[in-house]
Order: sequence, then C-alpha cells, then structure tokens
Amino acid sequence: MSIPKASDVKSIALLGFGTMGHTWATALLLGDLDVHVWEADRKMADTNTGRVRGYLDSMQKKGKFSGDIDKTMARLHHLKSEAELSTCGAPILLEVIFEDMKLKLDVFTRLGKAMPKETIFWTNTSCLDIEKMAVASGRPDKFIGTHGMNPVHLMRGMEVVRHPALDSAVLELTLGMMKRIDKDAFLTDNVPGFIVNNGLIPWLIHFVNMLQRRQATVEDIDIAISSCLGHPQGVFKLTDFIGINTTILVAEELHKATLDPRYIVPPLLYDMRKAGWDGFKTGRGFWDWSDKKNPKPVAYDKLCERKA
Repeated sequence: MSIPKASDVKSIALLGFGTMGHTWATALLLGDLDVHVWEADRKMADTNTGRVRGYLDSMQKKGKFSGDIDKTMARLHHLKSEAELSTCGAPILLEVIFEDMKLKLDVFTRLGKAMPKETIFWTNTSCLDIEKMAVASGRPDKFIGTHGMNPVHLMRGMEVVRHPALDSAVLELTLGMMKRIDKDAFLTDNVPGFIVNNGLIPWLIHFVNMLQRRQATVEDIDIAISSCLGHPQGVFKLTDFIGINTTILVAEELHKATLDPRYIVPPLLYDMRKAGWDGFKTGRGFWDWSDKKNPKPVAYDKLCERKA
C-alpha cells in the first residue's frame, strides 16, 4: 500500500493519554481528525478527557475555536484494549508514553508485529534514539520522531526527527500532517537531544546550579529570563511545566549518550524528586502552584520539604 497524502488521512491511533498524550489528542481534534486512544489507566483517561473538553471550552471563550465542542469530543474514541489499535483503521500510530527506552522498545517490538504492515509509526520522544526504536518496530522506513512541545495544542513548534532508513514519502506525509494541525515543523537528524533538548537541558541545569550556589532566587532568575531575554516565562516555571522527573530523565539520557558534563543532573533536582515534587502536575516545584493563576516562588530552603 502506498503512503497516503496528508489530505486523505482521517484518523490517528494514539497510544498514551497522560500529560502529553491528551494535549496531542486536543491538537489532533482541532485538526479535524478522529483520534482512537488506548490508555490503560482508566482513571487518568477519564480525567484527561475532561481536560480536553475544558481546553476546547477555554479556546472557544477566547475566540480561538469556533467549532461545536460536543461534535469535536465525539471524534475522541477510547479503545477497550491495546489490540484495538490495530483494527481502528488509522494509517498512523502515535506513541506518547513515558520517556523510557526499555518501555518504548518493548511497545514497538510488540506493536510492530500487531499493527498492519502499512501503518506509519510516530514517536513523541524528546531525546531517545529514533533508530533503535525504528529497528525494534520492524518497519524503520515507516518510523519517525514527532516531538511536540507541551501543551501540544497551544505550542506551535514541532520537532520532526529523521534517520537514514526513513522513507522520504513518510517524511513528506508527516510534514503535511503538521501543517494540517497548524504546527511549525522543523527538521533534525537523530542526534542526542535533537535540537530543543540538546540546548535546553544544559541551560536549565546552569540556572539550577546558580540557584544551588545561592547566587539568586527562583523569582529573580525567572524575572531576569522573561523580562530581559524575551521568553514568555522564566526558566524555573518552564522546568515546572516540563516536570522535574522528565528533566532528570532527559538529562541522564543525554549524559549517558554524550558524556558531556553539561548534562550532569544537579543534586537539588534529585532532592526535589525524592521529596515528591514534580512541578506543575503535583502542585509544587520551583513554584507553588496551589493557586494556578497566581503561583508563588518557593524559597530555596523549602524546595526539598516532603509533602505533609
């Protein structure tokens, strides 16, 4: 079967409906696509379905979405099992699960055998080796990286990761699909950290180390970054949105791949993880998100306190 044109694609199969998965689903729905989701955690699936509706409602109130919310939500289909991914009829499978190479290799080895041979695989990985996963899938010519920025439905950037075995028609389709969902796609080769995290992670680590040395506060560093460098938010608010756990995981993977000391994880991040704070999703990281509309910077000596 030939690779379809982007304009002919009607649906996407989505594996994972967590922090990133449900924002991906929102972006795909906004692109007039049906989304067939498998998420094993039913409680999380229900919670995040409500969040998708909330995003659409918020966008509609701000004049950024003019569609019918109920009709749009009707295109979000929750599957009863992983096996149904192979029978839902979608020509593309998008994987958005936890950033762990062993887990992803297991998934792609299994789904590479289960999915129709013509199915194209996308992975949302932010740093892991695309070629290793492509080989595990058994279809390296139809395997490509699509790293969306969080939250995907609001962030325009889309990192598309190619590799030598990739079919050029799959790349063309993928870039066409990014236009359909209103993304600014940019290409990168399969290098550690690709473009974004290759530069972002050392930058985050630099300011965490500065904070550890007590050279400035969380608030002052964030004010400096947002007011002087033109960033929409400070470095610590950004880290909270990424998540402390994810920041550590990506940094560890990049250090393992490159041995570059710029990727060495500062002790403070490990202490925060041990204390149970993972940023925005847990209500506290470098900022206290108890009031999401008015977060408060956390004093250095309070960053590693355990939950009561």
